[in-house]
Amino acid sequence: MNIRKYKTEDFDQLATIYNAAHPDEFYREDSEFSLIPWAEDVYIMSILKDSDVYVCEGDSILGFCGYLGDKLNWMFVNPNFRGKGVAAKLLTHILPKLNDNTFLFVLKSNVRAIALYQKFGFILHKELLVDFQGHHILLNKMVIKI
Repeated sequence: MNIRKYKTEDFDQLATIYNAAHPDEFYREDSEFSLIPWAEDVYIMSILKDSDVYVCEGDSILGFCGYLGDKLNWMFVNPNFRGKGVAAKLLTHILPKLNDNTFLFVLKSNVRAIALYQKFGFILHKELLVDFQGHHILLNKMVIKI
């Protein structure tokens, strides 16, 4: 596996991974959610152009992560390659590039992601109750001390 910076020609592969993996974030939520495809999400697209994004590739792109300033925006792995060290490789690569107190938001119910982030030193900073598509969900804000 190789880590490199995102190139615009990677967009379609990243969109495919995001669209396949994003619904899995909600795997322990009781409600059904309607998620906007990556390329159609105006907010996400505005963040993408300003973010530092890295891809992990083998024969194709296996996963990607991105950050903007002190916020880790994305960590998505192709569902067919979960559990094979892709996210760990991405985090190992980008953590030295991040600032002290870098943070991320993760659904409190997404225990698999939380366990990964804790393994790399992120700790719970606070819990937030937010409205998402008419449902109350809990988000954890996690921070890391570099």
